[in-house]
Formats: sequence, structure tokens, C-alpha cells
Amino acid sequence: MNIRVKALFIVAAVAYIISSCKKNDDKPQVTNTTNLNVVNASLNTINYYINGTRINNTTSYYPGGTLGYVPVIAGTQNYQVKIAGNTNPLFTKPLTLDSGKYYSLYVAGQTADDAFLTHDVLQTDTNDNALVRFVNASPDSGPLVVAFEGTSATNTILDTIKFNNVTYKTSTDFIRIKGGFIHNVSVYQASSPLNPKRDTTIMLNAGQIYTLFTYGSVKTAGNQGLNTHLIINQ
Repeated sequence: MNIRVKALFIVAAVAYIISSCKKNDDKPQVTNTTNLNVVNASLNTINYYINGTRINNTTSYYPGGTLGYVPVIAGTQNYQVKIAGNTNPLFTKPLTLDSGKYYSLYVAGQTADDAFLTHDVLQTDTNDNALVRFVNASPDSGPLVVAFEGTSATNTILDTIKFNNVTYKTSTDFIRIKGGFIHNVSVYQASSPLNPKRDTTIMLNAGQIYTLFTYGSVKTAGNQGLNTHLIINQ
């Protein structure tokens, strides 16, 4: 074997070894994740799935229920919602979520149009305040108003509007409210300011972040009527 042929043989052998080593040393694929909280703002008990795999394995979501933030695959994935006990999905909705962020998916009805996403920017306040936002997830409500009860300097009871004319599928910004107190809250339609649809009390702790959301129907009484639920985001 002449020198040139021998050199070509050695080069080819080294290239094959390097190529084999690279294949054997491939790093495991990294899956980017993000954080998602699914909120059941419908009147059904539901389960949710990502690309056909059920995510809430321990319990179903009752009306007004939420499981808190769980890690999910970032990027574009297909999300499905099914009524508990049923095999056929109510709907499938593709969502694109950036990695390392926080989102909430509100399921307010039985179609993809009644499911909407919020990007949750969670930055706590350090001045003895709670941060609170309001989400209208009631399909037939029209614009809603949220008022907190307070007192004036003469001890006259006053309702202070905190969130005004919030339309369906809308999330407000977080606002500061003094923490460490139980607050009386009224929710009413902007068109009927003298007729509260929901009166409730909420406890807000300093340094925590909350979402108050509505679900249900303003045209129905009882459990099917307009309800509120308070989420502790952080």
C-alpha cells in the first residue's frame, strides 16, 4: 500500500471514529416548560388534556375550581377539555405558550370560543399591600363592575369601584389593595348599578397576589347563577 492510499485510509478511519463518537455523545433533548393554571369557569365538571394526555390526574375540576400552576410543555400544543366521565372532547384549542412564564386558561363554556388565556405577570408588592385583578368569565353578564365597601371620615358606608366596565373574557391589571383585611365586595352589571348580582367577602393578605373571577349566568339563580371565586396566584 503506497503512502497516499495509506493516508487516505487513515483519514477515513479517523472521520468514521469521530462521527461515531458524536453520535454516541448526543446530549439528551431538553424540553422547555412553562406554567399553566386551568380555571373551570364553566358550569360543568371537567378534565383537561394536552396532546391527548390528561393533566389533572388526581381530581376533576368542579365549577369554579382550579388546580394552581403546573408545568406544561412550552410552544404550540393542543389542549382538550372533556366533561368528566365522557370520552368525547368538548373542544380542542391550540395554544402557544412561551417558556418560563405563567398563564391561566379560563374555560367559561363548552366551545373553544369560550376558552381564553391570560399572561400572569406575578410581582409581589412589598408595602403591606395585596395585588388583586378581576376576570370576567361570565358569558351572558355584559360589562361588570366590582366595588369594595369602605367608610368615609364620618363613618358613612361607601362603595368604592375598583374595577369598572370589565367585559366578558377580559382580565384587568393587578391593583394594590391594603392587605391584612377582610373586604366586602359587590359585583353588579354596569347597566344595573343598584342591583348587585353577587355580594361576597374576601380575605387579602399583604404580599400575596390574587385573581377574583366570576362565572355562571346572571339570568339564573342558585348554583347556576353568577358566582365568584378568589384564586391565590402567589
